[in-house]
Amino acid sequence: MLMVLTRQTLLAATWRRCGDCRGCYRRACLVCGRMFYAGRPEARYCRAACRQRAYRRRLKVRLRLGGASRSAHRRTVGLRTRDGGG
Repeated sequence: MLMVLTRQTLLAATWRRCGDCRGCYRRACLVCGRMFYAGRPEARYCRAACRQRAYRRRLKVRLRLGGASRSAHRRTVGLRTRDGGG
């Protein structure tokens, strides 16, 4: 029998053995709902695409509520990144 060791299978085995401790946390992604194993307790998304989708949703809601245009938001973000301030 051939056993393929991937990050996912190793984290699943660690979680079955130790539960939510020692660097292995079982979570549900807030965007797609998929179960995943994280190395950090504060992880909320299963992959970068879900993290980006959540950011774009938050941005869309913020723009709708605030009434600011997208170009105004880009100018604000650009100013913050150039001078290093936040």
